[in-house]
Amino acid sequence: MVDAFGYGRLDFIIALTCPPNRRFNIEEPELHILAQITEAKGAEGDAANEFVSFTQFGRSVILDVTSVLSVVGRVCTTGIKALGEWYIIDRSVGTCETVFQPPQHAYEDDD
Repeated sequence: MVDAFGYGRLDFIIALTCPPNRRFNIEEPELHILAQITEAKGAEGDAANEFVSFTQFGRSVILDVTSVLSVVGRVCTTGIKALGEWYIIDRSVGTCETVFQPPQHAYEDDD
């Protein structure tokens, strides 16, 4: 397996419950936690081991929040590029990975 790194800005997190539905084979209400992330266009590499920078954001994607492995920071500099450049700050080496585990709820009927 090849490690792949992707960096972006977390725009928001949304939690939604899918109601039971025979058509979609959902027997009980299911909680889904999703994240909208806007990619850091051109930010490639492992920021924990090398400098990773970008100058603009790209497209936004919505994904399951469990696919977010860690949270990193960014800092803007105008030292090299006059219009500014963002550097990823990743200090996650040797720390715990981010884990999202939604609580299990007993749902009540609406009637």
